[in-house]
Amino acid sequence: MKKILRTAAIAGGGIIAAKALDARLETTRYTIRSSKIPRAFDGYKIAQISDIHSDSVPGLVPEIRAENPDIIVSTGDLIHHSGGYDSALSLIDTLLDIAPVYAVSGNHETWRGDCAGFSAALEELGAVLPHNRTVTLKKGGERIGLSGIDDPFSVVSRKIHAFLDEAVSALEPDRDYNILLFHRANWLDYFKNSGFDLIISGHMHGGQMRIPGLGGLVSPRSSWSGDRPILFPKYAGGRYALGETTLIVSRGLGNPMLIPRVFNRPELVIITLKHKTNY
Repeated sequence: MKKILRTAAIAGGGIIAAKALDARLETTRYTIRSSKIPRAFDGYKIAQISDIHSDSVPGLVPEIRAENPDIIVSTGDLIHHSGGYDSALSLIDTLLDIAPVYAVSGNHETWRGDCAGFSAALEELGAVLPHNRTVTLKKGGERIGLSGIDDPFSVVSRKIHAFLDEAVSALEPDRDYNILLFHRANWLDYFKNSGFDLIISGHMHGGQMRIPGLGGLVSPRSSWSGDRPILFPKYAGGRYALGETTLIVSRGLGNPMLIPRVFNRPELVIITLKHKTNY
């Protein structure tokens, strides 16, 4: 009997471990409904990639192509703070054959001495980098605003506040529906009552190790500053409400850490906008 129980325990442990370390790509879909979304944008699909860190993500391109998005957004850390970036350029070049790509920097890009060169290479390929500015997305004679804020670079709270104050003041939100791309989800509370309808973010890697029923466990090291909690970060990954603003936080696609992703599969996010009619 003891042998049977021991065998069952080992088998059960193996199953749990396999599930915990499952590294297959996962696609998470969100539908955003708002009367502010123009009718022409009803069904408009946004594919979000985030925190790849120059990793190879099997199945990513075919999955994005199958989703047939209207645009693809990258919310930072396409590359790591060290090493080359040819693989990231190759990925973006391929994705541009599927849909227009809009990208903001993450902390790992801004930590590099060649960040400007990488940004220039992305723009040369045809990606749009809304450096602290707003661009207009048009469809069927209607429009929505898409703003981007680059990574603040600093880990000092007061410097990040000053950076965000200046960046937000430089934006020119559209008069209708407004989307913001910003890397560091641990700073999303700053944007409460900022006028954005949807903020798409990343950075938190899902909390790296996720505890079922409790969420992500730990923040990335660039978040270990100010009053932001290290353990059980508030916006580790998922959909959240911040006043009238909807937050979508990707768990990310790569793994730059020695610690494995636990119960935390690489995530492609698909966001579909729906016009909501108020009767």
